[in-house]
Amino acid sequence: MNIRMYHDLEAPLEEEIWTLGEEAAHTLPLDSNLAEEKAQRAWDLIPEPKHTWGITGVTLHQYVQILNYNGHTQRSVELLNEEILDLEGTGHRIIHAQPYIQMAETLLHQSNPVLAHKYLKKAHSIGSARAFRDQPKLYLEMVKSKALDEQDILLRFKALDVNAKLLSDLKDN
Repeated sequence: MNIRMYHDLEAPLEEEIWTLGEEAAHTLPLDSNLAEEKAQRAWDLIPEPKHTWGITGVTLHQYVQILNYNGHTQRSVELLNEEILDLEGTGHRIIHAQPYIQMAETLLHQSNPVLAHKYLKKAHSIGSARAFRDQPKLYLEMVKSKALDEQDILLRFKALDVNAKLLSDLKDN
């Protein structure tokens, strides 16, 4: 099975998208609404079909993180579903687990650990434990657990989320 090849955009357009992404990153958390607007603009600049460009993944995943930060998780689910359906529909070998991990994280924001577990297992099947190298330990623990304690998972996830926001606020101060 072949690996999907992505294409480069024209340099000026790609540079504009990167710049908007960097501006969004520097704006968060001081003005999360402005960060979302910049990430949305970057996403909108990517031509259709969006999932054929090399810059799409990083742009989408940043946009989803900002949407989740702002509590717009339903939009995140829609965007990630599009990406996952595209990945699974190409017939190419899937080598990136990040969309599945990010979907699981979004589902945890929505208090749906059972469905999040399904996506984490898929991510593990793609990249094994190395897919979770830069992720919270909770995610790999969920993959390996025989029985999910939904309440415990949600409490631990909320603690991760609160700690991440506190660290972000401290960094900006």
